[in-house]
Amino acid sequence: MNENIKINKNLKQLREDKGVMQKMIAEELGISANYYSQIENGHRTLRIEHLLQLRDIFNVSLEKIID
Repeated sequence: MNENIKINKNLKQLREDKGVMQKMIAEELGISANYYSQIENGHRTLRIEHLLQLRDIFNVSLEKIID
């Protein structure tokens, strides 16, 4: 499986497990909900600073996001 697809699916699963909407995650990242949706759907590349923020938002290791 393509690594980006895996990351996108992991992000969606983590968000759903947390029970929050894309808009809430986007606000914490300081980006639009549309931009975050594009990340989850694989239409935008995840920036490293967002990856680090997501690690903290979801309170998981980087491995949990990228693996």
